[in-house]
Amino acid sequence: MENDRIMSLLDTLAGVVVTEPQPVVVTTVSPEPASTTSPVHVIPYHATLDPQADAFLPWMWKRMQADDLVDYYFPGQKDTGFATFVRLMSGDAQIALFTVDDPEKQWENTVVGFITWTPSHMGASEVIIAGFIFFRKFWNGQTTDAAAKQAFAHWFKETPAQVVLGVCPSLHATAIRYNKRVGLHEIGRIPKAHVYKDQSCDAILYAITRDEWEGRV
Repeated sequence: MENDRIMSLLDTLAGVVVTEPQPVVVTTVSPEPASTTSPVHVIPYHATLDPQADAFLPWMWKRMQADDLVDYYFPGQKDTGFATFVRLMSGDAQIALFTVDDPEKQWENTVVGFITWTPSHMGASEVIIAGFIFFRKFWNGQTTDAAAKQAFAHWFKETPAQVVLGVCPSLHATAIRYNKRVGLHEIGRIPKAHVYKDQSCDAILYAITRDEWEGRV
């Protein structure tokens, strides 16, 4: 999802006040499980507190390039967007890594992807504007679905959020299927507000409320 541009637009329309993040870093990718039943863990991350960031961020960026994922966050910046990526991982957005356990604790086998989110006040509700990246090695349905469950549990248990909002390009069929499968539903569109593979398209707004999530648990 093209978070920076879409969030700026939504902020302007909704009069959003963006809160300052409380960054937390975990310098290993094999923490205590967030859930005793889920194979996927959610680890809050902020690069400015990570002593391994000089190695980890270039590795993440090259993995995104190799998996052809850069355009999902940074359209048109596959070869030039590393600085933008570093700013994302060390700026105002909140970040968490998705990880799974691996005996050798290698990034290649433990880091599933990441989520970003910005908590914003819209009217009387706290709304999280979120985006996600999954590395292709873990596109097996089971892992990505478990990651979504853990992300929703983190947001609705650890934050006061009442709504999780995502913005998806209307041409991204895989992401649309995934959003629907994990419980998000379309709530509207912004015409010509997104880009997918260098092609302009609508931005689809997907959301799930706290009440809806609690009804699924």
